[in-house]
Parts: sequence; structure tokens; C-alpha cells
Amino acid sequence: MKPAVNPWNTLAALAAGYFLVLIDQGFMPVITPLLPFDVGSAVWLTSIYLLCTVAPMPATGKLGDAFGQRGVFLIGLAIYVAALVLAGVSWSFESLMVARGLQGVGAAAFLPQAFGLIPRVFSPDTQGRAFAAWGVIGSVASLIGPVVGGAVADSLGWRAAFFAQAALGAVALIAGLIALPRLPRSGERVTLLPVLLSFGGLGLLVYGIQFGQWPSILFGALLLGVLVRSARDGTDNGFLPVGLILHRSFALGALGVAAMGFSVASMFIPLMYWLQTVAGASPTASGAITAPMSVFALVLTPVAGYLTDRRNPGKLCAAGFSISAAGLALAIALIHTGAGVWWFTAVTSLLGIGGAFVWAPNAAVTMRGIPEHETGAASGLYNTMRQVGSVLGVALVGAVLVRGDIAQTAHVAVLLPLAAMVIGAASSLALRRDDA
Repeated sequence: MKPAVNPWNTLAALAAGYFLVLIDQGFMPVITPLLPFDVGSAVWLTSIYLLCTVAPMPATGKLGDAFGQRGVFLIGLAIYVAALVLAGVSWSFESLMVARGLQGVGAAAFLPQAFGLIPRVFSPDTQGRAFAAWGVIGSVASLIGPVVGGAVADSLGWRAAFFAQAALGAVALIAGLIALPRLPRSGERVTLLPVLLSFGGLGLLVYGIQFGQWPSILFGALLLGVLVRSARDGTDNGFLPVGLILHRSFALGALGVAAMGFSVASMFIPLMYWLQTVAGASPTASGAITAPMSVFALVLTPVAGYLTDRRNPGKLCAAGFSISAAGLALAIALIHTGAGVWWFTAVTSLLGIGGAFVWAPNAAVTMRGIPEHETGAASGLYNTMRQVGSVLGVALVGAVLVRGDIAQTAHVAVLLPLAAMVIGAASSLALRRDDA
């Protein structure tokens, strides 16, 4: 039985934090070419944010179960907002990197709480619409982020972009204080060692990939292997809920969201660098080119949510991945031929259409059937998979970009998110009707 709270007010408060994160994700690719650092260092600012998001996320999902999802959400959001202020006043590359890392820690704390709360306050037959509304809000943020970020950076500089986000974050924090419900806690215990293994393993792996350091890659893989072994033995106190992987729809859905995370986090890095440094587009124009993606997603996401409650979500996801892959293939062709910048609106249109039929169906099919007492851990693992994909995507794309001039490496870098889209389509097709 669902608690006597207004679920839509809860969703609105949760979505305010999600909106802030997606605004940042829209800002960063547009303003990254403006930062006073080389390509490798600038891309590392995105990598450190994603790394600090993904490493503790399984633990923060369990923190919500143990200490209350409302409190963990609000603390994480407060850290995130404070980090935005620090980024705005940063005085060196190192200080900006610390700020981005703290942003990641804050996001790791509050993002899993949303996916843990939504199944607890919405009935099963309305969860598809809830996730669709979540997707619409994400589409609006994705529309505003690049356009406003480019305009702010053009007129006021890149620091102003962080201050603008901090102001939005303060509003989101107030909304959370007012609207989020206090729900029963499970009292589970959280241990520190798995978090350290996760952070160290992923950090070394990402650093090694981005800077071509094989010892770092191997040692990082070793630490992650120890983490997986402890999860299988049950000595990690449930940090990685490996039992969820035995749930077919959860496993395939998590693979799909990892593929989508890989693509979404990485695909605009080479595109924005190429548009601004090779094609000569301004940050404002570069941001505006992404607008069709969000417009199509905004219009079609409610349709996807409606169909999710009535059709096979796996087939919807496969169609979405395939359309997105076609968009990236077009981007490669346009870069290779040196097409005019506004042709890229066709690319972002296809990405918007495809993405609309991935996010809501994937979230619904992945979380459907998870016992209520495991929703926090499941949401943590689900978001972890997305962020792991994002971390690896940014690291691999960054490694390609630094190997030559942007004019020669950009189209090669876009091949990586294209391949991830193909993997996502295959994992979605593997879902059977009874899984969905």
C-alpha cells in the first residue's frame, strides 16, 4: 500500500534536482572549449565529475534505505550547490577539479533517491507516466542547458554558467525541503571499503584509458575485480546487489542504460569541439544546434510513457537506440564532408526522437518487479550502470581526441557512442515480452 502523500508533488521536488544535473550536462560540452586548458585537461574535468558520481553511488542508494531518502537527497543537493559556487570562484585548474569532484559526490548522493522514491509513492500502473514526466523535465533541461549555457558563456564568461546553476540549485533545495515525504527506513548498514575499491578501481581505469597508462588500467581492473569478488562472497555488505543481476529485465535494462550513458555523456564532446574550433561556430550557435533534440524529446516522451504502460518496453527501447544510432552515423558523415554547421540540426533531431523512446521505457522495465525493500539498492545500481557508461565514454572519447588535431579525430571519436547505441539496441531486443 502506497503512503498517503501527493506523488506528483514528490516527483516535482525530485525532478528539480534532476533538472539541475541535466542543466549542468548541457552547459559543460558547450563551455568546455572555452576553458583555459588543453583538450585532455578540459575533458578530465568531466571525467572527475562522473567518477565521483559513480564510485559511491551504490552506497548512497543504500544510505537512502538506511537513513531516509529525503535526508540523503537534501544533503547531496546541498553539497552539489556549494560545489557550483566553488567552481564559479575557482582560481586554478586544481581548484576547479576539486569543485567538479564535489559536484559528483553531491549528485551521487541525491540522484539514486529519486529512483528509490518514485516506485514507493506511485502505483505500478502509473509509474510509466511518472517516468515519462521525469523524461519530459529532463528534455526541457536538455533544451535549456546548451542554449542558455552557450549564451551565458558568450556574454558573461564560463564562470557565470556555474553561478547561474547555483541559483537554480537553491530553488531546488527549497522545493525538496517543502515537498519530499518522510518514509520508513530499513536501518541497513553501509561499509566504507567497497566505496574505496570502487573509487580507486574506476579512477585508475579512467585515468589509464584517457592518458594511455596501461599499469593504471591493469591495477584499476584488479581493484574492481576484488570488489566484484567481495560482492559475490557477500563480504561487501550488499554494496553491489549482484542478486539483482539475476533478474533478467534488470540486467538487460541496466546494460541498456549503461550504453545510453556512454553515448549521451561522450557524443557532444567531439561535436562541440569540432563545431567551435573547426567549423567556427560560436558557443551560442553550438548550443542552439542541440535544441531540436530536446524539442523532439519533449514532444515524444509523453507518447513513449503512454506506450510503455501498454506495449513491450524492450521493443520501444530498441527502436529508440536504432534511431539515435542513425543520427550519430549522420554526424560522422557531416564531419567527414565538412558540412555546414546547421546541418547538424538533423543529427540532433534524430537523437531527440530516439532518446525519447529509450529513457522512460528503459527505466520502467528495469525497475518493474523489484521488491520495495530493494528499490534503493536497485536504483543505486541502475544509476551506477548509467554513470559507469558515462565515465568510460568520456574517457575513451577523450583518449581519441588528444591523439591528433580535432579536424582529424572528431569523426573517429563519434564512432564510439555509435557503437554503444548498437549495443543498447541489441540488449533491448533481447528482452522477452514476459520480462517487460
